[in-house]
Formats: sequence, structure tokens, C-alpha cells
Amino acid sequence: MVSYSKHVLIILGLCSSWINTAEGLITSFPSGLSARKAYLSDQVSLAVAASIDLPDENSDQETIRNYLEELSGYIRRDDEENQTFEKQLEQKKRKTRQRMRGGLLDVSLDMASSAQKIGVVLAQVNEGQELIPMENTNNKYLLNLDTLQYRSFPDSVKNVQELIESRVGALYSGVVVLAVDPKGQGYEQGIRPGDTLVASSATMGDNMWPKRTLEGLRSSMSSRKVVSSLVRLQFQGAVAKTDNRYELDIVKPIGMEVEEDDDGYVVVTGFNANAPRLVKQGVMIGDRILSVQSTLGGNFWPVSTVSGVISACTFRLPGQRVSIRFERPLENLIKGAGEYTPTLDTYSTVKTAVSGISKGSKLSPYKEELLLKRCQDVLKRYSKKNKFAGKYDIPGMVADKVTDAIASSSASFDAPTLSLVMNAYNSCNQMDKALHVFEAAVGLKADGSTNEVRAVIKGREIGELTPNTNGLGVFTLSAVLRAWAKKGRTASCKRIMGIMQGRSGMTIEGKKSSSWPTIGTSIIPDITCYNIFLSALAEAGEIEETLRVFDSISTPANKSVEKNLVTYNTVIGALSNAGMSEEALELFDELRKKSIKPDKYTYGCLVKSCSKPQDMQELLYDMKEQGVAPNIITYNTMIKTLCERRLWFEARNLIADMEVTGVKPDSKTYGFLMGGLKKAGKYSSVLTLFESACTDSRTAPLMENVYIYTTAISASAEMNDPDRAFELLKRMVSLGIQPNTKTLTALQKAYLASGKSDSAVDVYRKIKEPDGRAMLAGLEALSLEGEFEEVTSTLRYQWKTRGSALSGKQLMFAFNVLFRETVSQGCFIAARRAFQEFLSMGFIPSKAVFKTIISALRLKPTGRSSRTLTPEIPEKKFHFLLFVMDSLKGRKLSCDAEFYTALLFAGGRAGGLQRRICSLLADSRIDTTEQKRGKSLLSTIDDTISQEEIGWESFYKDYDQYKGIISFTLPPVQVNFGKSQVRTVLLAEQEVTYNGARTRRQKSVDSAKPSVLAQQAS
Repeated sequence: MVSYSKHVLIILGLCSSWINTAEGLITSFPSGLSARKAYLSDQVSLAVAASIDLPDENSDQETIRNYLEELSGYIRRDDEENQTFEKQLEQKKRKTRQRMRGGLLDVSLDMASSAQKIGVVLAQVNEGQELIPMENTNNKYLLNLDTLQYRSFPDSVKNVQELIESRVGALYSGVVVLAVDPKGQGYEQGIRPGDTLVASSATMGDNMWPKRTLEGLRSSMSSRKVVSSLVRLQFQGAVAKTDNRYELDIVKPIGMEVEEDDDGYVVVTGFNANAPRLVKQGVMIGDRILSVQSTLGGNFWPVSTVSGVISACTFRLPGQRVSIRFERPLENLIKGAGEYTPTLDTYSTVKTAVSGISKGSKLSPYKEELLLKRCQDVLKRYSKKNKFAGKYDIPGMVADKVTDAIASSSASFDAPTLSLVMNAYNSCNQMDKALHVFEAAVGLKADGSTNEVRAVIKGREIGELTPNTNGLGVFTLSAVLRAWAKKGRTASCKRIMGIMQGRSGMTIEGKKSSSWPTIGTSIIPDITCYNIFLSALAEAGEIEETLRVFDSISTPANKSVEKNLVTYNTVIGALSNAGMSEEALELFDELRKKSIKPDKYTYGCLVKSCSKPQDMQELLYDMKEQGVAPNIITYNTMIKTLCERRLWFEARNLIADMEVTGVKPDSKTYGFLMGGLKKAGKYSSVLTLFESACTDSRTAPLMENVYIYTTAISASAEMNDPDRAFELLKRMVSLGIQPNTKTLTALQKAYLASGKSDSAVDVYRKIKEPDGRAMLAGLEALSLEGEFEEVTSTLRYQWKTRGSALSGKQLMFAFNVLFRETVSQGCFIAARRAFQEFLSMGFIPSKAVFKTIISALRLKPTGRSSRTLTPEIPEKKFHFLLFVMDSLKGRKLSCDAEFYTALLFAGGRAGGLQRRICSLLADSRIDTTEQKRGKSLLSTIDDTISQEEIGWESFYKDYDQYKGIISFTLPPVQVNFGKSQVRTVLLAEQEVTYNGARTRRQKSVDSAKPSVLAQQAS
């Protein structure tokens, strides 16, 4: 049966003189078709091959009437044929709706039907895309839904495997359709090879249960068959892994021949002589039309009938573009496996008009130009107003697709396309990608140096981006400058600007700048390049260089570039941030003299130049005179500046002025106020302001901000009020505000301040990726809880990764906390491990570390009169002190004077052997020169008594073994002390001597050498 829609297109190909006669034919159309009258009143640039001979332009009225009668009789069917047609149309619509629902297909199969079998064969696959044989079936892989019996593997093994690999993802495991009988129920209801099973009906009722195995489906259908002959199955429509969708913007006449197929698609069947070159090159016979862009709004509307395509294309003028979205079926993809296929993915519509060419082959100039033009169109669409930049980094995804399309075609970038790609990456903060594509596209180092370029971009399957200096241009180089500026690399910016100004050969930070073709001659920097360069210099704090570059613009030697408002705003902001208020105001006067009208950003930059609140008021008056309405950003900048200068009263007055001018405060306004109060230590005022704003219905929504709640929780922590901090956390969670790392860090500190270290540990373990502050608080809590091994291992990992979260200073602080807790809790084994780990990392104990150990051991150097007031030092503590001395000697480090005197005072108070050891320590103290000579002496002593064997702790433990030779074999002790500490050191040494008031004897180790050798000889 020839479809109605095909003949409608034939009618639309007739000249306008036939339309009036055709309108009379409408009344005889079958019911439901009269609404299509509008299609006959307008010519559409789609044509199909006619099965009835059309009259020519010279035909008389009688010939036309006979033709129309023949056509009318052909269209009029009996009731049964009309019902069949309507039924087919309804089936197509249903299949289309199912397809538009995301590929889910609901079918109802009659298992008891004798007239028509189901005709579906299923198999089960694993994640490796391999068929799984059923157990106890002698390697039978397949399930026939008609018999519910397993069957052997078919002969066409290769075709089945190709089907699975092309239609089923590599990570999918479940049940897949392998074969469908075209005469069966399954095919009629839309089931196709490659569809995957989702669910089947329950034994009783209408519920659907997920199914992932053949045995589960077989059991379910067998049970269902006892209750009802009908079973519902749900399939996921097969999706080829190859990208198979694309879009074309076609100028009328379109020139395509289309028909409807049994699956509810509109399929391209041919082209007529009027088809544009784009259609002939970009579309293949068999491709499907999925949707057509509406005339207004730019949305794509799905189409499933030829009449729908006609309707979508009718109201277009000749020469007007029509955007059509196509789908290339798997058969065409296999047929044209060596062709470049346009793609469409979820986030980006990378359209290209290139098809019918081999991947990796060099394009003709026309096709390359067409490809670049299409890439520019889509890049502009997704970069417009940066509305896509903050969501999923869509511009960067589009740039990836464009780059892959050009590389796959072995084409080259031109300057406009390359600049659009780089700006797309920059808008998503993907500066490294922007610089990489520049180097691969033009074959030059992006940093302007003479180093070798190694950047290469290959196509996803085949092909490689061809470097070409045609990609160089002022917009491309401004994108390079912007990438380096955002990365904070001013040296690279200087080299690029030098090249653009024709000053190659400069050496900046050890790299010599290169010379690029046409750069500095025909391509020179514009004001945008200068503005980016000035911004980079200002951000780096190079004020003098910023002013030098600013003064070089608009000079007789540089007449082609004029300073604009952005130029002045950049430099005024740099001067204000540097505290050069007078210079900033002078530049503002210069701007006004040049009749350049300042904007809100200009005044925002000037706020920091206002030293007094009165200056800010004058600035507001000046804004009103210039017709620049202050906005919330202006007020927030002023409030922040006042809070930094601790002018709270003036900041509150500014909020009142905001209400008068009709500018409502936002979350940042209150955030700046609360943050300023917190920095000033006014924690109660922070909470008062927060609670008052929360109770006001006008400002309560503004408080629903993670920064504000974090500030309030931090204030509670500083007030040692963890309960209030936790209550604030529960409030913010109930409002749907997700706590961030800073919020949980503030809560940790609140628990630590109140002594609830166990709760602080619980909070720390909930932070997935703690930053330095969060980790410090967490490690302190773990140390307080005695989790020393975990703390040590964490610090070891942080040191190996070179501060992935903790900086070097933070590592020192964390070790200090670990020393404090291990020693104060009496865990000296853990303390020894921590100290050894600390020294093995190359750290040198600071005075703070020694003070921490002394304080944790409760040893403080005091005057000699207090010796009887301090209890005897325990053995474990004394052993640990000697261990520290040995560890320092092993690393050839000096001992801190405070630690040394604390040790001597402790030994003097204890008396006995401890005092004896401390006395020998005092006798062993030497200066740097003596220590060097001592090393040469020790090296001559018999190896049986090595330096390790006579460490201070070993000697204390085995005193009886070494006491006969202690005067000669104990290691020297080096102590660092200043003039102010000399008296304390002498008092400590006097505390442990046995001959009363002791005067320091300056011993020479060399003088003992003969006695040592004599003893060794005897």
C-alpha cells in the first residue's frame, strides 16, 4: 500500500495553479486527515518519487482533473483499509512515544496464541560481553519465549557476537534480545535485536519485577502462564555504542525523499536534483529524521511521520535555514565504517557537515572550511553569555568534541576556531587544555620560549591534528595570555607580549623568547591583550611594571591602541590594593578628564582608597551625580573595607543607607559583618547579629548560607560552647544546607575547646577530603584519644606526598601536638617512634618542640632553692630524656639550652645514679671546635666499644659495665645557648656537681687521649 503521506508530498510538488482544485479534494479524505489541509496550501522543499505519473506544466484543466480523480480514488479506501491504516499510524505513534521516553519499551505478549507466535530469542551476557551457558543444559545458551525451553547456540556465532559488541555496553550484564521473527508478536510490538530486558510481570497482579537472568525470566513466565496467558515485558531500546546522531542546518529547498518505516521513523530514501551539496555530502540513504527545530524558540520537536516533517518545515521562507536532527542506523555505520560520522552526545551538539570521507585523510579546502564553520557555530552557541560555563563545564566538553572532530579529519585550526576553543577551555578554568591545544595547533610553545614542542592531539580513532601557523591571530594570542594570567604565570605573559611587540630574543626567568611568523608585524597586540597583561601584573603585585605598561599605551610609538575603561579599572584596582590611594584617585581624575564615564566597577575599585567613612559617602554622592547607581557589590565592598578597619558602627550605618536607596542586603553583606566581628574577637556580637537576622522574616532567608552558619559555629567554638555549635549544625542541615569542610572544622574546634575529643574524632571521620585545618584539628583529637599510630601514619603519608593537605609548618605543629600527648599520657614507646619519625623526615626540633616535651614531663628549670620542692623524676621519663639526647647526637644536632638545663635540674633533684649521669653530661658539654676534635679521637678507640654502644641511655641502663671507662668513651654534648642563658646553664651544671660551687672547667678531649690509649693497651 502506498502511504497517504507520500502522495501529499507529490501534491505539494505541483504548481500553485493546482492548489485550488486540490482543496476540493480534501473533503473526500478519510476521517482524521482533514486537519492536514494546511499542508496543501504551501510548497515544501521535500520531494519523493511519485508512483503516479504527474501532469506537466502544459497540461490542460481536463488532464489535471483526471489526475486528481485518479489520485482521489487511490486515496479513498474501504472502511477496513482505513482502519488498518489508522491502526498502523497508532502503532507508529506508540513506538515513537516509547522511544522518546528514553528507550523503554512496554510490550504485552500472548503466550497462548496459536495464530501468532511471540518470535523472540533471548540470551544472557556478562560484563565481558560473553554469552553465559545455562546450568545443567549441556551448553545451551538461548531461551525461546514461545516454548520457554533452552536451545543450542546458533550457527551464526560471529553475527551474534557483533550484535552484542555493537549494541550492549561493556559493563552491562543481563538478558539481551538476540533474534526476533518479523512475523511474530515481538516484532510487531517493537522488540528488536540488541534490546535488553528490564522487567517482567509478577505472577499475580500488574506489578513489574526486575529481571537480570534467563532462569529468573523463565520461572516468572512459567508461573504467570498458569494464571494468565498475557505477560508484560519491559525492554531497554538498543543503543549502538558508536555516536550516531548529528544535526544539519539546511537551506531550502531541502531536496530529500522520505518515507515512514514500520518502526515509527521517518527515513531518508533518496535525493532530488535540487538537494544542496550539504545534504548530499552529510546525509546517507537510510538515515532517520528524529526532530526539526521550531521556527521560534530554537527547541527541537520530535517527528515520527512524513506529515510531521512537512508541518515543521512548511512555515519557512525560501533561503531560510532549517535545523534537522538525524540518526544514522547501525547498518549505515557499518556500511560507511571508513567514513567520518557527525556526532551528538548528551551535553554538546558538535555539528559537522563532513561525511563520506575517510577518517584521517586530508580534507579538501571546501570541506575543511565547512567543518571549521560548523565548529565555530556550535562553540558560539555554548559560549554565549557563559551561561553554560558554570554547569558541568559544558563549553569545555564542546571544545573537546570540536578538537576531536578536527583531529579525526587530519585538519588544521584557523585563528577564529582556535580562539573559540581556547576561550571555551578558559571559561571552565581548564587552562592547561587551552595551552595544550594551542601548541598542537600551531606548533609553537605557548610560553613563548624556544623550547621544543611535543604537544600532539590525535583523533579518537584515527587522524591527527595538523599544526599550522594559520591558527595565529590576535584573538588566539589574547586567549593564550588569559590562560597564563589565570594560572598566575606572569613570566610567560611577558614573553608573549614581547613577541607581539616585536621584541623577541628576551630572556625571562632563564627562558629565551622565540620569534613567531607575522607576530609583531601584521599581528600586534590590541587593547584586550594589554588589559589581560595588566591584570596579570596587578594580580602578581608588580605595581611598577603595571604602571610602566600602562604608560606605554596610547603613546606616539603605540598610536594604534587606546586606553579604555577596563584599562583604567584594572590599574586603579591595582593601586588601591597596594595602598597607593593618592595615585588611584589621580588616575580616576585622569579618566574623567578623558571623558570616559566610570562604571560601578571603577567605584568599587576606589573603595579601598577611601581612608575615612566620609570619603565613602563622598564616593556614593559622586556615583549618583554620574548616573551610576550603587549596587549590592558596591555596598558589600564598602562594608567589607569598614569591617577590616574595625569600623562596625559605620558599617551598620551603611546598611541603613542601603535600605534608603532601595538596595537590599544579601548573604554576603551579613557574612562580611559577622566575619569582621569574629576577627575582632566579638564572638557574642556575631551570634547576636546572626540570631536577630534569623528571627526577622525579611532577612531570615539570607541566613540560609553555609558561610554564615560556619561563621556562627566558629564563634560558638571560640566561646567554648559546643552544644550551641552542634545545635547550629542541626539547624543548617534541617534547612537543606550542606555543611562543608570549614563548617565541620569549626565544630571540631568547638568540641576540642570543651574537652570532648571523642566527639571531635567522630566529626573528623565524617570529612571525606579534609583540608589542612580540618586535618590538624582531627589529628589533635586523635592524639587526645590516644590514637597515636594513626596520627603517626597520617603524618608519614602527608610528608611522603609533600603536603597533599598539610604544609610543612602544619606538619611541625601536628608533631608538636603528638609529642605533647604521647609524653603527657605516659606512652613513651609511641613518643619514641614519633620522635624518630620526626627526625627521619629531616625536621630539626625547634624551641617549641623542646618546650612542649619539657612541659609535658612537668620539668621546668628553676633556681637552686627549689630543689627540695620537686618530686623525684620517674625512670621512664629519665630514660626518654636520655633517648632524646642520643637521637640528637645520632643526627649531629645541638641540644636546646632550656631542655639541657631542665634535664640537669631534674637529675640533680633526683640524686643517685641520675645525678651522676647528669654530672657526666655536664662534663661532656663542649663547644663546636672541641666536638670536631672529639670525633677524630672517638674514631681511634677500639671498635668493640662503638659510639652507639655508649649512648647515654645505654650507659645509664648498663652503668656497671661502662663505669670504668666513662671518662673517655661517652659522646660529647653540644648545647646552643645565648648570652642571656649562660647563668642558667651554669646553675644547672652546678646542681649536679659533687664538689660544691663548681667553676666551669674547659676540658680538652685531646688531653685525655694518652690516658685512653694507655687503658686500652693495658
